[in-house]
Amino acid sequence: MNVTEFILQSEEIIKCLTERIDGNEISLKEAEEGILEHVNRLGQMMIDEVVEGVRDPVYENRVVVEGKEALFDGTRNMRFINRFGGVTERRRRCYKYTGHKGGYYPLDEKLGVDRCSGFSPLMTYLQALFGSCESFDRSEELLSGSIGFKVSATAVQGNTEATGAGIDDMPYRMIPDEKRSQGCELMVVEIDGTMSPQIHEEEGVTGRESLKQPTEYKECNVVVMEKYKDEKLIGRWIGARYGPRKDFEEYVRRTGIQFGQLEAEEVAFLADGAKTNWEIQKTNFPDAVGILDFYHVSEHLAGFCELFSDPKKRAKKYKDWRLMLLEGESLQVLAETKDAVRETRDTHKGWGEINYFKNNIERMNYSEYRDRGFPIGSGVVEGACKFVVGKRFKGSGMRWKKADNKKVLKVRLAKLNGLLSDYFTPKPQKWTVAA
Repeated sequence: MNVTEFILQSEEIIKCLTERIDGNEISLKEAEEGILEHVNRLGQMMIDEVVEGVRDPVYENRVVVEGKEALFDGTRNMRFINRFGGVTERRRRCYKYTGHKGGYYPLDEKLGVDRCSGFSPLMTYLQALFGSCESFDRSEELLSGSIGFKVSATAVQGNTEATGAGIDDMPYRMIPDEKRSQGCELMVVEIDGTMSPQIHEEEGVTGRESLKQPTEYKECNVVVMEKYKDEKLIGRWIGARYGPRKDFEEYVRRTGIQFGQLEAEEVAFLADGAKTNWEIQKTNFPDAVGILDFYHVSEHLAGFCELFSDPKKRAKKYKDWRLMLLEGESLQVLAETKDAVRETRDTHKGWGEINYFKNNIERMNYSEYRDRGFPIGSGVVEGACKFVVGKRFKGSGMRWKKADNKKVLKVRLAKLNGLLSDYFTPKPQKWTVAA
């Protein structure tokens, strides 16, 4: 049956479904499911004809591909599961590199299936999209229910991780060049970190035994950069890194430059009191206005006030000092806490909180920041820690191998930054006829 004949069946299917609903045999939902099954079969036929009709882009017997010589090595089947649940196959030309491993498959690159693992580009994209947002079991349920045929959790996991392995997340190549030249009145940089569970990996332990290893928690550092013009948000970039702090610092540096740090009229840098955060600011954003996250300051202020024995005094001091901080009287708060520390139950802890204020006092000018339209709380990046890492990687019973964790993180970031679909845009290699 060809496509035209199959389309003509639609009228008969409509008539049959209408009669069955009238006869109370099926519901409209069941009718929709029947139509979807029919549409998927039609889609299968159409995609097969489309793929069969696309010309193989290379017919020469000897070519040079990106500097590597490749010789024609016969034809073989291209095979993938398409968006409509069927298997699409066709013969295409294959080339073998001389002096190098691997081969060159021009039609695969033209169609974009070279970036996929047994599925069409759209199906691979959908699996990566769902897999970056929900657990793989939940993704299987949601995706299968959406497209009208079964997709296994194993396939979702495999394709999400394979997609992540192929994503180059270096800022210079990931962030579009136009972002760098986009000027703004204010650029806000916020950094924070969170922990997520990973499987402790012992050298030489593989397979199921590796999954029995204990859980260890690894830090994932997160950065959010936002650009404002006329007090309106005009751009946002979310980045994250597992691994050494120096790698994260380099990532933040490159992200800032590529996102347009040098084109911003003003830059504000928000973080908590960790020394390493401010080293990143001094090294990579030396002209930025450093702002100590007000929510962290409030937590330390509450910690100091908790040391008062009298609950009423505790509440009053916290309320008064917090308001004073907001009004720009941080030096006065520092002086008053020094005077009050002798009244606390634990002067050692009290001095610890005072030293926190003292070490960060130049970053606590909250009245000035508010007057200039700067944010004073890092709620955006803290929310990002929960949304980027917590929601996807810290679910009940979740544990990750380090490599898989990093792959899925790259997919999740690509999705959150609106660039995941770009990964599936065909990027054929350049070739010339061999001399």
